Amino acid sequence: MELPTRKAMKLSVIRHWFVSAVAVVALAGPMAGCSRNEATFNRNEAYVKNQERLTKETFSAERKADLDEVLSGLFGTPDRPIVPALGDIDVASVMDATKLHFAAGPVGRDERGRARGLYREHCAHCHGVTGDGGGPTALFLNPYPRDYRRGTFKFKSTPRQSKPTHEDLKRILIEGIPDTAMPSFRALPDNEIDALIHYVRYLSIRGESERSLVQYALFELEPADEEANIEEERLFDLTSGNRSDRAAELREYVGAIVQKWLGAEAEATAVAPPSWLANGAELSHEREVELLKHGRDLFYGKVAACVKCHGDSAIGDGQTTDYDDWAKELEPTVPGALDEYLALGRFVFPPRNVRPRNLRMGHYRGGRKPVDIYWRIFNGIDGTPMPALSEVLKQEGEEKIGVTHDDIWALVYYVRSLPYESISQPVAVEAAYQRERQ
Repeated sequence: MELPTRKAMKLSVIRHWFVSAVAVVALAGPMAGCSRNEATFNRNEAYVKNQERLTKETFSAERKADLDEVLSGLFGTPDRPIVPALGDIDVASVMDATKLHFAAGPVGRDERGRARGLYREHCAHCHGVTGDGGGPTALFLNPYPRDYRRGTFKFKSTPRQSKPTHEDLKRILIEGIPDTAMPSFRALPDNEIDALIHYVRYLSIRGESERSLVQYALFELEPADEEANIEEERLFDLTSGNRSDRAAELREYVGAIVQKWLGAEAEATAVAPPSWLANGAELSHEREVELLKHGRDLFYGKVAACVKCHGDSAIGDGQTTDYDDWAKELEPTVPGALDEYLALGRFVFPPRNVRPRNLRMGHYRGGRKPVDIYWRIFNGIDGTPMPALSEVLKQEGEEKIGVTHDDIWALVYYVRSLPYESISQPVAVEAAYQRERQ
């Protein structure tokens, strides 16, 4: 295969071409065998290890088998997904069975010529069949692809610890994420985008349910006691007389996760325009200069304290040794712990430090519109050290330390101005040093 020769090709296009090319090679073996062997979900061994270290208990092979059986019964397989029955909870609004049908399974067409296997075609080479961020190309990428199983999403309109809205996920699929391998899927029809959104939620809910059940087994169930000749309490035992009660209890854990997704739309942060643009007013040059100065003062001040991470020059060199929440679960700062996790195999990648954004580049992973940056500042970025200024929000005129709605807008103006400052521009090369072109 030859590289396209267009001189104006953007880096994101090159990166996507490379990732796709590697994916074809890496997936050739598994895909060739799809007709004979069904795909399977990988168990979250890293999280099991994390909870074992936390509780000083062992998650036995029997409990692992129980966990696999419970998850299979609730969610099915990658080729045959199941929407769990959760009583009165409107699960279909989050995971619609028909949409999962088109997103799941091997790549192909159904009897009516409609695309199937959308997730495996467009997403699995990076995010993995399980949605664990461990696809065959993942180790080559920086940042690593998102692991959905935590139920944590970074770029959204909702607060930290809340799920993204449908529009949040759609925006990421349509626009992609600059400076990463996540491309835009704008060319896909709306029904395929919608199917992928439902399938991503399905993988996330399944993964978060797995984590909840691991916690349940280690914190709530009785461990084995060899001295007292007591066997461990099983996660789900078909021979037990209380299996119906246990099944209902396990469904409650899954239902609680689905309810969070159902509540996402109501938790989206509504954004009103700044007071100086109220009633259709226009921003004067003098007022804009004042706003930029105010935004700069906030950036370097003690309350917003953006300088702490983004650095004195706003190039992202303030705090460079921290980790995101995914990496922290591998305990990279605990002597000897990381080796235990890495020994689990190819689906556990060496953790990397999370780097604050270089604000002078003008590349904003969560979107470059003013409202996108407002959400990043107001809500923070979930799963990362980026805090939420909503935690120190105050009303205009209120006598307490904090920031107002207009203060956050001033920060938005200042952040968006940084790429246009003279310090952000490339140094001009003198003509004497330039090579003559024929």
